[in-house]
Amino acid sequence: MYHIIFSADENYIKYTAVLITSIVKNTNKNKFYLKENKYYFHILSNFISDNTIKKIQSLEKELNDIFPCIIQIHILSDKNFKSYPISGAAHSSKLPYYRLKLSSILEEQIDKCLYLDSDMLCLCDIREIFTINLEGKIAGVVGDPGSKKFKIKFKEYGKKKVLYFGKNYFNSGFLLINLKEWKKNGIEQKCENLASKSYYIKAADQDLLNATIKPQYQLKLDFSYNFNIKTLLYVICKNEKPNRLNYTREEFIESAKSPKILHYGEKPWKFLKSYTDLQGKNINDYWWQIAEKTPIFNKELLEQKTNIKDHLLYSALGLELLKAIKSFNFVKISSLIHNTNQDKCFMYNVQIIHNEIFGLCCMLGEIVLYARRNNKNTFNVLLKAFKILNEFKKYANKIK
Repeated sequence: MYHIIFSADENYIKYTAVLITSIVKNTNKNKFYLKENKYYFHILSNFISDNTIKKIQSLEKELNDIFPCIIQIHILSDKNFKSYPISGAAHSSKLPYYRLKLSSILEEQIDKCLYLDSDMLCLCDIREIFTINLEGKIAGVVGDPGSKKFKIKFKEYGKKKVLYFGKNYFNSGFLLINLKEWKKNGIEQKCENLASKSYYIKAADQDLLNATIKPQYQLKLDFSYNFNIKTLLYVICKNEKPNRLNYTREEFIESAKSPKILHYGEKPWKFLKSYTDLQGKNINDYWWQIAEKTPIFNKELLEQKTNIKDHLLYSALGLELLKAIKSFNFVKISSLIHNTNQDKCFMYNVQIIHNEIFGLCCMLGEIVLYARRNNKNTFNVLLKAFKILNEFKKYANKIK
């Protein structure tokens, strides 16, 4: 039995359904890995309506025509996570922490499971992952491409302390878990103990897991198993700068040639377009191809698709910021931050943005929108934009 776990609230169920469908549809019926050749999908949630539960049951029935599977819902409560702070990624809900209770939720005899974030898409026969040997390891993990500036602030013996992370920092959107070692090392309790002392955790469960699963108990897996789509724009590898993506440039390129699980930062249900893969295809199109084939949920997803405009606004603002920086027009940058009246006009220019820089424009547009939400000034926007543009210039051409 292949046990695969997701976290999703009522609104995210339809996106989880797309991921589940991608797993089932990429399963090769002619191959056999385990004796009990069936998927057991577990959805952790804080609430799912009766109507959505019926849809999930219908989804299960439809997918069983393709490959045997079970979908089970586990309803948890934020009350079970009183020790965990509301901050960072868990600023509005404690749902991100739910995966930390896996060993308490799953049946005792289960010795291995795979956790996946719902904003992913499977492109491989996922059963191959379950053949990976985890002996002596707590989890198989994939490195995070960020700058490792995540941190936990906590109090211990009356003193404020800060826990920083290094090169082995992994992304918790993909976790191949050895449940025996997880329990043996008390990961669930260690996470709760650290959380009870903490008053700020930027990346919620991800930070707690990185703090409690030491590098010697991690099995570093290929980046293709948790391929962050943002790296298609540019990425800084470990042989180029410390504490960035903990893979060499050569290892990254091999993963980029044939990613196995895509991890969407720019959600396809908000961005119809973002980055271009090595085959020259819009990476978000892959998700929508599966969404169209997702039983039960495809109709509402396709209706939602007709109203998606985030990619237009982000890229349009990014293009205007890029032009303003190139012409040293600081007045215009200030206007972009404080004046929204021209946003619709800017969006008409999106069609002239080349595919090669569309993702860059989206990234720059996020800087403008962040400045609007958080009352940041022109100087702040300039600093962030210059950093991105310098890194893009230096590393963008290295991904091919």
